[in-house]
Amino acid sequence: MDQAAAQGVEHACSFFTMTPREISCCLSAAQARFTREERSLLLLSRLMALAVHAPDKLPALPGPSLAPMTDEAIKERLLSWRRKDA
Repeated sequence: MDQAAAQGVEHACSFFTMTPREISCCLSAAQARFTREERSLLLLSRLMALAVHAPDKLPALPGPSLAPMTDEAIKERLLSWRRKDA
């Protein structure tokens, strides 16, 4: 239990009140979360390596965001899309 808590497993202190299925689900969820974090960190490290060693191979930055719109402009844009679909 202490080892699970040290590794960041949520609700590790309440393992004694859980059923074996709940404990298994809790550990599986923690493993999935760690796997997602590891993937994110791996992607980040690859992008950082590209930025340092081959900046010309970096992915393109996203385009500029839309200009601020009033409520009426938003409503008009949504209605124009609806008219195209109808």
